[in-house]
Amino acid sequence: MSADKTRNISVIVVGGSYAGAATAKKLAGLSQKGYPGLAVTLVDQSTHYFHAVGFPKALVSERFAEKCFLPFSAFFDPSSRHRFVHGKLERVIDDHHIEVSGQSEALYYDYLVIATGGQAPGPINVTGPTKNAALEEINTLRKGLETARPVLVIGGGPVGVEVAGYIAATYANSQVTLVHGGKRLLPPNFCESIGNAAKTKLESIGVRVVLNERVAVPEDFPYASRVGHMVLQGSSGAEYAADVQILAVGFRVHSKFLAPLEQQLGEQLRVNNDSGFIRVRPTLQIDSDKLPHVFVAGDATSLPMSTKYGFKAEMQGGTAAGNIKRLIDAGSDVPGASGGASPSLVKWVDLVDATLVPIGPSLGVAQMLKIPLGNTVLGNLVVSNLKARDFMIWLRKGYFQYH
Repeated sequence: MSADKTRNISVIVVGGSYAGAATAKKLAGLSQKGYPGLAVTLVDQSTHYFHAVGFPKALVSERFAEKCFLPFSAFFDPSSRHRFVHGKLERVIDDHHIEVSGQSEALYYDYLVIATGGQAPGPINVTGPTKNAALEEINTLRKGLETARPVLVIGGGPVGVEVAGYIAATYANSQVTLVHGGKRLLPPNFCESIGNAAKTKLESIGVRVVLNERVAVPEDFPYASRVGHMVLQGSSGAEYAADVQILAVGFRVHSKFLAPLEQQLGEQLRVNNDSGFIRVRPTLQIDSDKLPHVFVAGDATSLPMSTKYGFKAEMQGGTAAGNIKRLIDAGSDVPGASGGASPSLVKWVDLVDATLVPIGPSLGVAQMLKIPLGNTVLGNLVVSNLKARDFMIWLRKGYFQYH
């Protein structure tokens, strides 16, 4: 016998970026499709969704930066059971409760989705708790760039390449230097020709590209970026003087909120305390037999770095939401439910190989289905039309329809 779908069900999604927004929106839609007792709570430490993918353009365009922020107050239908909670996840108390800053009591969940993401390379993830505070972070860096001579970008992954390209294309006299520790630009999952093409196109707009060089960064250096003259030394002994320094290396996952639960269960839920990545199964359930109702999606997962892209996080959110629906249909959250056949859950598989890397508004490189579009006019046309124009923010605006 199937479970009563009209019962009260509480789902909490922590983190409102790509994975979290996709998960919450898909689950919230179920309340209009035969699940009237379903209540989705979306928790985020900012009042606004930030379209982080668009950061390289937001950095040089105040007008576009404004467009990258969408209010969580418009995420859910105000007449529904769903709600947004502005706060930070402090700890997962046990298998049914979490503690969120600013809340007088613990929040209860039948199902939990952890989509807290990670702090990606560079200042791509703003930290301000409100739109105005976050915009101020971006504006401060932009003002520094307007007069900076030269600018140093450390790290030649997609973020570093895009940021260096937009700065050079916007501020013709900025004298941008991009230093990368690898023998070519962009990650290993990119074809080698794409990395070589990115270097050529950056150099065509005045960016100096230095490969096989690691820059020593002081321990007290602010994570992401710094405005102010500084001289840093490379592994070759070369010195790099710049008025603005932007770090586009490293990746941090904040998952200390799991420590109390790990201690309580006697299990290690994270890969290690240094990386913070959370262990997941192919179904995106957290890797614990005791927590089949807890899922992780997006950058916080222990999945390979090649999956750490916004659109792939959204796909993971869809998989997590679908699997939660399967558990709901099976009555997995019903008190005392046991002995029935476990529902068959879907495994998330990284099947999409598509990457677009704008280098300023009119140049770029792309890779689709292992087909490189590097040193070609077609590559420029594809990237400038599909991504560089608005960084696909139109795909996310539909989430925020309740103004």
